[in-house]
Amino acid sequence: MVSDTTPQARAVLTGLYRKAGSEARLRMALRMSEDFRAITESGIRSRHPGATEAEVRRELARICLGPALAERVLARRPT
Repeated sequence: MVSDTTPQARAVLTGLYRKAGSEARLRMALRMSEDFRAITESGIRSRHPGATEAEVRRELARICLGPALAERVLARRPT
């Protein structure tokens, strides 16, 4: 595993995560998920500037879920 975090910094961070309550950890996880989605959508739009919102959603699903599962999920959704 490649990391730009020193073992000492990782230990401090791990300690902070352990001290945080369940609600704080859930908020952090939700924020990271939102950030991941926003960064991924931005990358899709950068690579495909003319993409429609539906095309961006389809590509996001493909990236997050993999091609096979994304197609199964999207086939069940109205466009």
